[in-house]
Amino acid sequence: MLTFSPARRLFGAFTFIATLALYGACRPAIANGKTTAHPPPPVQLIYKASADVRGMQLDGQSRIEWQHDNRRYHLTLETRTALTGVLLREKSEGGFDRHGLAPELYSAKRFMKPTVITRFDRSTGKIDFAGDGSTHAIEGGEQDRVSVLWQLVSMMRAQPGAFAPGSSWTFFVAGQRDGDPWTFEVKAAQKLRSPLGELDTLHVAYLPEDPSNKTQVDVWFAPSQEWFPVRIRFSEPNGDFIEQSLERIIRP
Repeated sequence: MLTFSPARRLFGAFTFIATLALYGACRPAIANGKTTAHPPPPVQLIYKASADVRGMQLDGQSRIEWQHDNRRYHLTLETRTALTGVLLREKSEGGFDRHGLAPELYSAKRFMKPTVITRFDRSTGKIDFAGDGSTHAIEGGEQDRVSVLWQLVSMMRAQPGAFAPGSSWTFFVAGQRDGDPWTFEVKAAQKLRSPLGELDTLHVAYLPEDPSNKTQVDVWFAPSQEWFPVRIRFSEPNGDFIEQSLERIIRP
């Protein structure tokens, strides 16, 4: 992944930041037939992003807006850099079911690219991808590249004791033109210095199938801050990295 010029590597890495894109083919755990997800309250999160790409220092900012009324949710993510202005704007909207978040529409607008839309058609039981007409059957628990992180946050809030070091969590994640299984492994509890002060966090990592040419993703969730991710780090096999730190939490 991201094996091109510094500019394209940067775009790809910031795209990963925005989507937080974190994979196997099993569904989220369900306890006694009841949902194990408890979504956080509405919020706006502001992150500072810094990068070192082949020795080039770059800065940007990401903003996440999360809204819901216990029946439907709206999730918007926007990433900006000084070089590009708005680099990526993504949206996920849908409802809730026993698995947690149940996306219905995912859209992505990249820098100098048209908007691409993926639909979760629950009347036909299929995910419809843009472009080539491909589909994927909906079996329950599928997420998109924006909703997956908030599904994790919601599950952590509902069953924090289940996220023990060494446990792993798998989702099918739909992107703009196809989908993949994504797996997250819980690493360890850590104290983390952040713009919000010193926080107790839980370190969770995305494990790429081929680490020799895939991006490693590390996320630190803060239980005292509604389990919001307070730091995200994307590390390339060649040593390049991008790190995103939560600077502000804006509650309505």
